This record gives sequence, C-alpha cells and structure tokens, in this order.
Amino acid sequence: MENTIPISARMLSKKFGSASHIYLNSKESLRTLWEEVKDEPNVKAKFDHWLNTFRMLYDKPDSSLFIDHTYLVILAKIITYLKFNNNKSGYELAKIIDGKYFTDKGITNILEEDFSAWLLHPKIKDKMEVLFLHIFNELSDYDFFKIDEDVFGEIYEDIVERKERHKAGEYYTPEWLVQLTLNEVIDLWEERKGEVIPKILDPACGSGTFLYRAIKILIQRGVSIGDIIKNVAGIDINPLAAIIAKANYLIAIGDFIEDIEDLEKVTLPVHTKDSLKIPDLFDYNVKIEKCDIIVGNPPWVVMRSMKNEDYQNFLKHEVLKYHLLENKDVHLFTQMELATLFFCKCADLYLKRDGIIAFVMPRSVLAGTIHHINFREFKKPPVKLIKIIDLEDVTPLFNMPSCVLIGLKDGITEYPVLLERFMGELSNRSAGFYEAKAELVAEAHEYIPPDFSARPSYYYDKFKVGASIFPRSLYFVDFIYTTPSLLVAVKTSEEIFRIVKDPWRVALEGNVEEDFIYATLLAWEMIPFGYVRFRPVVLPIKELFNGYELLDVSSLEGNNFLGIAEWLKKAEAIWSKRRTKKSEKRFPSLLDRLNYNNLLTTQNLSKRYVVLYNATGTNLVSCVIDKPSLPSFMANGKEVKPKGFIVDVKTWFFETESEMEAYYLSAIFNSGIISKIIKPLQPRGLFGARAIHRRPLLFPIPEFDGNNDMHVELVDISKRCHEKMRTMKFAKKNNIRAEVRKKLEGEIKVINHIVSKLLNMEEK
Repeated sequence: MENTIPISARMLSKKFGSASHIYLNSKESLRTLWEEVKDEPNVKAKFDHWLNTFRMLYDKPDSSLFIDHTYLVILAKIITYLKFNNNKSGYELAKIIDGKYFTDKGITNILEEDFSAWLLHPKIKDKMEVLFLHIFNELSDYDFFKIDEDVFGEIYEDIVERKERHKAGEYYTPEWLVQLTLNEVIDLWEERKGEVIPKILDPACGSGTFLYRAIKILIQRGVSIGDIIKNVAGIDINPLAAIIAKANYLIAIGDFIEDIEDLEKVTLPVHTKDSLKIPDLFDYNVKIEKCDIIVGNPPWVVMRSMKNEDYQNFLKHEVLKYHLLENKDVHLFTQMELATLFFCKCADLYLKRDGIIAFVMPRSVLAGTIHHINFREFKKPPVKLIKIIDLEDVTPLFNMPSCVLIGLKDGITEYPVLLERFMGELSNRSAGFYEAKAELVAEAHEYIPPDFSARPSYYYDKFKVGASIFPRSLYFVDFIYTTPSLLVAVKTSEEIFRIVKDPWRVALEGNVEEDFIYATLLAWEMIPFGYVRFRPVVLPIKELFNGYELLDVSSLEGNNFLGIAEWLKKAEAIWSKRRTKKSEKRFPSLLDRLNYNNLLTTQNLSKRYVVLYNATGTNLVSCVIDKPSLPSFMANGKEVKPKGFIVDVKTWFFETESEMEAYYLSAIFNSGIISKIIKPLQPRGLFGARAIHRRPLLFPIPEFDGNNDMHVELVDISKRCHEKMRTMKFAKKNNIRAEVRKKLEGEIKVINHIVSKLLNMEEK
C-alpha cells in the first residue's frame, strides 16, 4: 500500500535538516565524493564559479557550504519530480539527476546555474547514484501532491547557517506573513483595477515563498497557468535561492500538469541577477516592461556589513543618486539599511506608474534613525505610503523588529499614515495564515515620523565620541607585578580575552613603563552617577598640553622606552597578520586604527572634568570623571597610578574646567525624562531600543548658567548622588543600574521634575 504521509516545511526540515541522520550521512558521503574529484578541471571550474558568486554574499564561503548547497539542490530536484510524478520506483533517477526529466517536459531552465552538476563526473557517478537513490527512497515515503506552502523555506534556513544568511541579509519570511502581505496588495489591486491580471515581481525572491503564495492566490481567483507564467516573476542574486525558487514555482503550478504540457515550452520566470544592477530581464531596445505589483522581503543588512569594497562603492553611489543621503551626510552611509535602497530602486526600475509596492522591512527605517529621514519622505521615486503593518509585538518572528510598507508609485506621502499593529505570541514561527490569524490581534493606529526639527541642545556639537581602543586584546591588560625600575609586568586582560572574537582572541605579555598605563571606562561598566570599575590600558601616547601624540616603535626606542616599544612591536605584528584587506588600506599601522578620526589625540588634557554617557543601551546613564582623582590600580600589592584617563569609543563625552557644569549635565542625562523622550527615536533590536549616540542632544538642553537656581539645584543633587555612589554596596553584580535607580529614587524624582521644566515638557 502506498504511503501517503503529508509533507510540510516543518516535516521536511525535521526529517532532512541539519540535525537529521539523513543529512549527516549524506554530507559525509558528499564530502568523500568531493575529495575524489575536486581537482578535476571541470569540477574545479564549477567550484570556482560558485566561490566567486558567493564571496559577495557570504563572508567566507568554503567547500563545506558548497556541499550543503549541493545537498539542497538534490532535495529540490527529487521533490519537484515527486510532485509531478506518481512513479516512486526511482527508475528515472538518471533523468532527475541530469535534468532531462524536466527538459523533456518542456521546462527549459530549471537547472540553470546548477553547480551540483559536479556529481555527474564519471569517476563518482555510480557512487553518486547510490546516494541519490537513498535520498529518493526516503523522500518517496511522503505525499507531495497536497503541498500548500513553500516546503523549502525552513530547511534552507536550517542548513545554510544562520550567521551566513544574515550576513547576506537573508531572512526567511514565514508563510502567514507572506499571505497577509499578498492578500493586502492583491485585494488593493483588484479594488483599483478590477479583474485585470496584475504583473507581479519579487526582486529578492529567496527560496520563492512570495512567488509560491502569489501563484496559489491567483489560481484560486481563476487565473490560468499560462497567464501566471507571463505575469509572476522573481529575481535573486543567490544562485541556490534561484534554483529552489524555480522548484517552488513548479510545485505551485504542479497540480495543473496538463496545462503545463499544453504550453509545449516553459521558461520559468525566475532570474539569477542582482536587482540593484538592472537585470537584463527586459528588451531595452524596445520597452521596459514594468510591473503592477512589487512584493517581497529585500535584504536586511546595514551597509557596513557589505565586505566587497567595489560593491560598497556602488551602493554608496546609488544611495546618493536616490537622495537617501546628501553628500554632507555621507558619513552616515555605513549605518543605512540596504533594504531602503532596494525599496527605492526597485520601485524606480520595475514598478509602473500607480503600481503597488509592499516590502517587509526592518522597523528601524520608521524609528529614530536620522540617516533614514530622506527615505521616510519617499521622494525618489515618488511613492505614496498608504499603510504600515507593524509587527514589532509579534513573537517569534525575525531577530529584529519588522514592519511591512505598502505604497503607490507616483503619489505623495502625507502623514499621518494608517498603521495596523499586530500583537501576540505565535505557537510556531512557521504558522499558517489562519493559525496566525487566530493567535494575533490587530489595532489601528496612525504613524507620524519622529520630528527632528526642534532646536538641538547648546551642547550638540560639543560632545564627542571616544577613541577606538581596538582590537581590545592588544591594549586592555591585567597586572602581574611591578619592578623597581618603574616597569610593570602586564598581560592581556583575561576578561577581555574571553569576550573578544576571532581573529583578535590573542594574548600578549611583557614589561611596560608605568608612564604608558592609562585608565578607561567601558560603557557597560558605567552606572548612574558612577562606575563599577576603571580598566587599565597600555597606550603608546605622549601627553601634550591639550591633547596626545602617538609614538611609533622608533620614537619609543629613541626615547629609551624599550618596554612599551617591544609591546607595540608585537601588537603591530599581530595587526598586520590578522587585519582584513579593507583595514590594510584604511589603517596601514595599528596606530592609525587606534587614532581613527583623531578620536584619541584630540582628547583634551587641559580640561579637568569629563562628562560621560553611554553610546548604546536600553537606558541612558552618565557620570562625571575628575581626572586628578583617578584611583590607582593595584599590582602585586603596589599602587600603579594611571597616567591619565582616555575615553573609549562606546561612550560620548564632554570636557570642561567647570565642576558645576559637569555635574549639571550628568544630572540631566541620568533623569528618566531624557531616557523617555529618546525612546521613539532609537532604532530597536530584538532586545528593545539600543542606539543612543547623539540623540539626547537633539533636545534643547540649555547651556549651564550658575545664576539659574534650577541649574544649581541639579548640580547639588548630582554631586550628592555621585558621593553616594562612591560608598554604595550592591546586592548583585547583574542589574546594578536598576539597583542604583532604586536607591536614588528620591533624588531622581526631583531631577525629573526640574528637567521637565527646563525642557518645557509635561512630567508624567
């Protein structure tokens, strides 16, 4: 009796995914076959082509990832065959492997870019067929005739390692969200255009989830297979994704095999191209055939994550071309989401006038991201944003908050815009549409972008970011012992060594002169009105009146500072060996990296007080450092006085000679008022609002005035709070900040009251 176990994405991932014995055994067999033929010229050529393609997408593609891709292509071929064919005996195995089965059916391009063809090499063909037959027999236990979802999405997400996919901005979109989005846009299309069949494009189609569901919706609405093939298309830069999307496309239309055969010849409209580089999909000598609907989930990746320098330069040019940034703001380029450029350029290139665009986007594009102000205007090309689906309160979903933006081309965006907020906890991330509908609730709201038009603080341009003391393992130290000759035996800090990542998990040890021991404060060890501890760092710098001078090895040796010279020599060697090619160009020496943007040498020794606040975190915290009062470090029972205080890059700072001004500012930054008003402006990650940077200074914090009673009262409270912090004992090591706020609840309440008056805000 024929087995009819229904197949699903979840079932396929469980039975054939990375934790299954089928995958583990198959990968071992594929690895053995690979070793036999990897040096054969035609096989090597296939691998080199794959390698060149995926170097742009992933950080370090290798043969292990290549074998994973091969395994997924094998699954895609067999599953597509089983969808089309009742025969489960495997006698057409050879035709499945070389693709002849599909070409005989008139399907011309399912195996374009098929890098798995290395398996057909004569040296391993017989062994490969044994492996293929084993997988075939395992798959034939299932019923593929009742598929109603993208069955490949979950296993693709599972086998192509999460860290690799996310570096390329690839996020698998769950079935329920795909259908929700498509229902919105297709209903909108039919309201506006009646029964005219829309031409639909997913320009970043991945495994084809949007294509699959769009086809199913159109079939339900009576559209023929011939018209679907003419009107539903996908593009993806990833050849593996394109192969799987084609398989999904065939499976979606597979119930109508007779209609397909009537077409005689079918070229699946899924293309392996870069959507941002104008794919050659249309005849440019005649007319660009644009689409009615563009829908999908574009790559989610910040520009700084793009490692290919040429491609990054191309993206920078496009960002300026689409006015997502102006030339004066180009320094913000690395913080931008690639998805914003995808939205604008795809609407420009592929969408008809009055066409609909609906993209799943990182929600940060709507939040307090100053670098996305121009995007939220939707001016090039002009798009009228008509609806936002807010998914921030849906779990589980992506590893960062998300939303769907729906707009009409050639309209003008006017705020407020309708925002539908979905909320709830799904029993399964891969829930179907009706399952999710039952578990989620929706509320209607209005969205207005954050307003940055208010007058910023007097201190807006006076705060700076600290120095890039990176790689940390080359500077942060623990003391071993001191010597009579003013040398200190030090080694790389054990705690820092544990938390740094490769390639900088290295350890140095040596004797350095005390004159090169400085103190710094890591942002996560800052607490309201104080700190947990200072960290000793070894820095090859010399004090000037109002700054620092970097000293290279020859300068140090020339001044007989042989200990620090030897330390720097070792550190430079490690830097030269382990830095990236991009860093090699930008930072020829380690000192160039240390003084990136002159963030170290411009720190001012002549100013006694430093006001600090954290660059990232859920809540703002601040403290004042009095440089002459720095505590000593202890080394084998002996005190080592730090030469000075250096502000680290994860903190923002302001230097002043006025003690009162310093404590005044620290009081304001520690108020709950500032933390509250910057929340809507902070981009949000999986763990809530994180980035702070210059946001507290966007509000009109006035210059300190010693004649203003409110200013002076803030100074007095702030000084008392700092003094209390110096003697305070903590019950726990984690969540110290919350404990501090609890113990200083009365003082902070008074500060909040004063700050609300200073900023002319209601106190809630």
